[in-house]
Amino acid sequence: MQLHHVTTVPAPTDDVWRALGQIEDLAPCLPGAAVDHVDRADHDTVYGSMTVKVGPITVAYRGRAVVDERDDAHHRVLVHASGREQRGAGTAQATLVVAVHERSPGTTELDVDTDLTITGRPAQFGRGVMADIGDRVIAEFADRLSAQLASATAAPPPAEASAQTTAEPTAEAEPEVATEAEPAPPPVPGSDEALDLGPILLPVVRRAALLAAFALALAVVERLVRRRLARTRR
Repeated sequence: MQLHHVTTVPAPTDDVWRALGQIEDLAPCLPGAAVDHVDRADHDTVYGSMTVKVGPITVAYRGRAVVDERDDAHHRVLVHASGREQRGAGTAQATLVVAVHERSPGTTELDVDTDLTITGRPAQFGRGVMADIGDRVIAEFADRLSAQLASATAAPPPAEASAQTTAEPTAEAEPEVATEAEPAPPPVPGSDEALDLGPILLPVVRRAALLAAFALALAVVERLVRRRLARTRR
């Protein structure tokens, strides 16, 4: 199936494109993904896993992604990914074309075209559900990438930080007063957190249940009508 997703990242295009080349650093930005290792000698082949959760069911894929083409001039990359369920016979294969371009100064548009082939349990969901899943994955990826780039921009340069640390206090400097340390900020979800598809699939399950109930009701009504007609003919 063919899927197309568009999102924006509030960062300069060159920064976004540079970040997309750092595979190891991007893993925490993709919900449910984890990188085992990267083989730079083999067309930047990335080995890892992807875990998704649907209610009480968790599906884990293990496979690889190969960066076949990378066009720095046009900010475009072609990736082939394939994986197999770790506890099942399902498979997934995808060809992704990722392109970034400036939408406005300081804002970058991220376009992702995907040709997806999937078998196993997730194959029961149609294109509409898979498109919704892709929208959520891409949107969360963009949010995490934005936070990562903002954090890197806000951090002081190493030289400046070192100078601030090693500077000796002047004679007029007041003695430091010990204060209670502020609580550390909550950790950012990492690559080991499964992608929960429950909020997306729940409406689909509800619609399917309603359709099933409606079909059952029609069958009951049809049977009652037939019985009444049969009695009338007698």
